[in-house]
Amino acid sequence: MRLRPSLRAAASLQTKHGLAKLVRGIDEGDFNIILDIITAATDDPAAYGILVNRVEDRGYRCLFELADELTRLVAASFGIDADAEPAKSRKQAGKDFTIEEALEQLFEIGTGWLGWSPTDTWTATPAEIIVAQRGLVAKLKAIHGSAEDTPSYDPREAVAPAEVAQGIATLRALSVGAL
Repeated sequence: MRLRPSLRAAASLQTKHGLAKLVRGIDEGDFNIILDIITAATDDPAAYGILVNRVEDRGYRCLFELADELTRLVAASFGIDADAEPAKSRKQAGKDFTIEEALEQLFEIGTGWLGWSPTDTWTATPAEIIVAQRGLVAKLKAIHGSAEDTPSYDPREAVAPAEVAQGIATLRALSVGAL
């Protein structure tokens, strides 16, 4: 069966179990947690039957054979690089940053910044959402420039009389051409 990491899978699994319990369930071969992970990551209604048949045919130990793939699936659903070093506690604006807030923020980026429909946002992976946001920011910088591209201007700074005269001459030329 085809399993796909998605923001929806991460949100539903986080609500039902929490990330720590999911990881523990995979490590322990917990059938119910593994079933929840699989059904959250597929739209195949036969997922339950396929898993039950596999366990009946090959025994309970076959659940441990799925551990690596399920760990990568859960990590991708939550936007975690499974091969990266564990991060220190993440803080945002001086407070703890929860998984729920991170998932909500990804949904806000998808529907708000990117203008995606809720359905499209829920089916995207966190990595896809972040890459699309980076692309949007790059596009906006290309169109409008960025703060780094704009020369700093202090309105309190004195303007040379020659610059004032040049500005007035330019305005006059423009107004004459507009008539």
